[in-house]
Amino acid sequence: MGTRSYLCAALTGVLLAAPLLLLAQNGDPAAPASDPISKSWWRGIETHGFLSVSDTYNTNHPSPRLNQFRVFDFNNDDPQLDVAQFVVQHPVSESGQFGFRLNLMAGSGVPEVTASYGLFRDTHTGVAHHFDIPEFYASYVAPVGKGMRIDAGKFVTHLGYEVIGGYDGYNDNFSRGSIFGYGIPFTHTGVKISYPISSRVQGIFLLTNGADAVTRLNGGVTFGGQIAMATSKTTSLTFNFLHGPEQPHNMHNQRSVYEVTGSWKLTARFSLGVDSLYADEDHAASDGHDAIWKGIAGYSKYNFTGQFSLAFRGEVFADSGGSRTGTSQTLRGFTVTPEYVLPVKLSRLKSEFKHLDGQFVMRGEFRQDLSDHNSFRKGAGFTASQFTTAINLIYLF
Repeated sequence: MGTRSYLCAALTGVLLAAPLLLLAQNGDPAAPASDPISKSWWRGIETHGFLSVSDTYNTNHPSPRLNQFRVFDFNNDDPQLDVAQFVVQHPVSESGQFGFRLNLMAGSGVPEVTASYGLFRDTHTGVAHHFDIPEFYASYVAPVGKGMRIDAGKFVTHLGYEVIGGYDGYNDNFSRGSIFGYGIPFTHTGVKISYPISSRVQGIFLLTNGADAVTRLNGGVTFGGQIAMATSKTTSLTFNFLHGPEQPHNMHNQRSVYEVTGSWKLTARFSLGVDSLYADEDHAASDGHDAIWKGIAGYSKYNFTGQFSLAFRGEVFADSGGSRTGTSQTLRGFTVTPEYVLPVKLSRLKSEFKHLDGQFVMRGEFRQDLSDHNSFRKGAGFTASQFTTAINLIYLF
């Protein structure tokens, strides 16, 4: 068994066993019993897990067996453990609260893509492996106004309609879109400040080392922000931006990213979403000129029953200059994802397993990708399209 298999097996074991260990320790908290505040804080620590496995089949039969311009589902006709996630956290919500979040991931899909510069990604070769810590940060809600939340450490990006995915949220489609994969970063390391401007508006400001970088990329600092608005009980709009030098050892060339996302719940069963992005970067194109990338994606999901749903995504992503995909091209994609969700009640077997109660998700996927260039491998050659099918199984608690 190789190193990757040992890592995946080990983290999967931790994923299943750690909650039981922590539950067994609840009767003996680290804080003295005479200190009710500390005792209460320790009991506020939560553990959660997420496990995803998949298999993707490409009708182009590419050689080598890799799906072009895919983010996590890049292996073709090769069943994989996408990710095994284990989260330990103490959430914060009220003024004066301290908390933290530690997110551990292993697998043959997600970690080697999300790994940051200087942490699980070699700063010289750019190679990553099958373990990642996408989040490790401390939180504090300062007693300022309505409560100013401060997160310091490494955290997932505020950009994007789609997410990396885990126990606290995963996408309606199995595969990720081009905007998520090539338009925005995955994580940041620095300081993030969140403040509720009103009951419907929240603002975020952050200062970081750079996109997907734990160590400093250069001598500069990247800053960003977000304004999130609940425009009604069923609609929301989010405005995101990011600006700073993102090229290693170069603090002069600047990158700017602007994004608007929205969601609408038309009925109790039917919802819509949109993601629109525009970005540019100085002298980042393959020919040395300024690079521009932009995209728009639309999403819909209909819940036929409490268990069965059907999701659709249509998107266009233009990479002018080839700085994101390696080729100056416009990509289009259409994705259909049927999903069936079953509750998991391990507590029926034994009450001690209550913390492992969660959900089991089964879903398939049909996806058509198109380009205005022959960018997709077909056998040993190239063509302008690829069609894939996939099956994905998820367990989360």
